[in-house]
Amino acid sequence: MKHKLRFSIRGNRELRLILPFVAILLALVLLSDFSIDILSAARAYVGGESLWSKGQKDAVIHLMRYANGHDEEEFSAYERAIAVPLGDREARLALTRAHADYAKAAAGLLAGGNHPDDIPAMIRLVRYFGRLPAIDRAVGIWARGDNEVETLNKVAEQLHAAVRDGKSGAGDVALLLQRIQETDARVTPLEEDFSFTLGEISRQLREILIPGIATVAAFLLFPGVAIALGDVRRERRHTLHLTHLASHDALTGLCNRVEFEHRLSNALDEVHRDGCTHALMFLDLDEFKVVNDTCGHAGGDELIRQIAALMRSKLRQTDTLARLGGDEFGVLIMHCEADGGVHLAEEIREGIFHYRFVCQQRTFTLGVSIGVLTLNRKVTQVAEALSAADRACYRAKQNGRNCVHIYP
Repeated sequence: MKHKLRFSIRGNRELRLILPFVAILLALVLLSDFSIDILSAARAYVGGESLWSKGQKDAVIHLMRYANGHDEEEFSAYERAIAVPLGDREARLALTRAHADYAKAAAGLLAGGNHPDDIPAMIRLVRYFGRLPAIDRAVGIWARGDNEVETLNKVAEQLHAAVRDGKSGAGDVALLLQRIQETDARVTPLEEDFSFTLGEISRQLREILIPGIATVAAFLLFPGVAIALGDVRRERRHTLHLTHLASHDALTGLCNRVEFEHRLSNALDEVHRDGCTHALMFLDLDEFKVVNDTCGHAGGDELIRQIAALMRSKLRQTDTLARLGGDEFGVLIMHCEADGGVHLAEEIREGIFHYRFVCQQRTFTLGVSIGVLTLNRKVTQVAEALSAADRACYRAKQNGRNCVHIYP
């Protein structure tokens, strides 16, 4: 009887010692899982912004083609492209109303092209951290972008009605085209501000979540330290991995827009501090849609990977190549005069033009439109530099594609 009592007391004591560590460990695991979930959501919004930007840009291009040629297929292509930002708009409205409609938000994010597995975490990020200054600012920028998309869609409806009713005179079309271009010009800086704010969100979340995890781990005594350290090490690897994902494109491994803007900002600081010059390129593949439509998304993804590798091979280690979204790339050439930037742009263009992409027993000839901007003391802001390079790229497309245009 005494032995049984002794074992019972000893068992209860061990249980009392173990249970707190189990509870703390469970709390640490749950907090770690929550942290990964939230940081993954921030990464998902980075990808969603690229899809939003691509959809809006494609919509403008198809709408302008429709205005010039009155081809209903172009208007249908416009509707497919604008459906992406319109879906995201429905998601934002559902998330920010007094009583959030999470089912409608999920449907909107899905229409916006986001991966179904990412959508619950994207909703939770706004739901639980919506009052963070960076997230609140991002949602505000998102709303302003949605207003511009809504304006663009109304202009598209007016244009479509005018063409349908035979009232598409040159003067009326010119006025609508001007409104389309003005709307597009207002959207571009909003896209850039949103991308920059996403980087701030990732940093703020890390500043909140990582100290929280460390605080919980600090309550572990020696018997639980080994367990806690193992979880912290795993969490650190996860955090570093997610940080890498937040600054790099998952498909190509290149820098994404957020990281590219960060490096561009540092380059501009160097320009104004030391008086050096760099070169900035904005590149857009000309035949990507043909490959994507013919070979499917898998073929399009493989093309993007191969073109990224081709361009990377022509750059120095000190230069930065980034995938800005879809088939758009950015290149930052450090310590490069204007002639050197143009020469490298032509070399990249020639390399892509002579490259042959083979998919499903078909061979494709590609082209690329490149805008080049010299970064000197006249350029002061990241948004200004990207906007100028983008306009130069757009001018290259207007000039017949597969060519280089130097800003201005």
